[in-house]
Amino acid sequence: MGWFDRLLWRRPNPPVSVLRIVDLPGRGTVAVARSIDCLGEMCPRPQLLTVKVVGEIGVGEVVEVLTDNAAAAEGFPALAMKLDCEHLASVRETGHWRIYLRRSA
Repeated sequence: MGWFDRLLWRRPNPPVSVLRIVDLPGRGTVAVARSIDCLGEMCPRPQLLTVKVVGEIGVGEVVEVLTDNAAAAEGFPALAMKLDCEHLASVRETGHWRIYLRRSA
């Protein structure tokens, strides 16, 4: 098993939790289970933190990633596919992005 596969190792699903409810463009309301603040972080830290958190949330739960790094924001749709997640949205706000991923498996 390679290092990336070990990062994706899945523990039993924890109970569903809700941090807050957000309204995503074209998706409606979504319950966010975890939020990762990666403001000021350079690649690959936002991706590595996301891999860790996705392994900790349950199937169907949503993680929100805050980043001000354009390269990191562009890479999240591809990372979502690798993590068996659905990329729900990347919302541009003043000075940063909010990226939403839903764990599929």
